[in-house]
Amino acid sequence: MIKIYPAVFEKDPVGFGIYFPDVEGAVTQGDSIEEGLEMASDALGIQLAWYVEQQLPLPTASNMNDLSIDKGTQFATLVQVNLIDYLQDTQPDKKTIKIPHWLNVRATKEGINFSKTMTEALMEKLKI
Repeated sequence: MIKIYPAVFEKDPVGFGIYFPDVEGAVTQGDSIEEGLEMASDALGIQLAWYVEQQLPLPTASNMNDLSIDKGTQFATLVQVNLIDYLQDTQPDKKTIKIPHWLNVRATKEGINFSKTMTEALMEKLKI
């Protein structure tokens, strides 16, 4: 489950301070841009996983062009994270579902993975 949010990097005396305007609590720092990107992805994953585990909706990501930054000391970039890597309990639970026979036949012929489809549908429904 890939999530992408804008991050603001701010130059400071020892490197970069990094924060996510849309994700309260997701802050970090890095000595270089490369390290900052790695640390930012980690901070984002930890904070978004906390939202999911607390059953809170994930924040809506701002449009990068709408961010207000000081171009002399800051720049904005997109940071992505695979949220699955940060969720604590990702062991699959077995569920039995019922669907119409005609739908089962058609989906089976198309080679659709029912578990994957149900997971994606639930995540969409829950806005995760």
